[in-house]
Amino acid sequence: MEVFLCKQVEALTTSLAVQEGELRRVREDRDVAQTEKEVMERERNTLVHVATEQALEVRGLRERLMQMEGQPMGEAEGWGRVLEGDALWAELEAARQREDWLANKAALVHAGILRGGGS
Repeated sequence: MEVFLCKQVEALTTSLAVQEGELRRVREDRDVAQTEKEVMERERNTLVHVATEQALEVRGLRERLMQMEGQPMGEAEGWGRVLEGDALWAELEAARQREDWLANKAALVHAGILRGGGS
């Protein structure tokens, strides 16, 4: 009977050690997942902040362009305004492309297709 009980204790001790190892791995996985979640949340917050800043920049550029388009211009002044307007359109287009890129990246991160992190 004593041998049987010793074998039972040994089996239970082994089973307990295995379960403790599995529990430790699950806790480590949970900690890793929590860290990844926090990183993704920081990345999302950064992307939202940058997108907001860029949206405000685009709004300001559009307002500036509208003001420029509404002003009457003389012939000499007109050429300078056209060049300035072209540069403004280029700035607007670059800001729009950055905004689109960030929105796409945020969507991919949110969908789990792309990991959060560097650009």
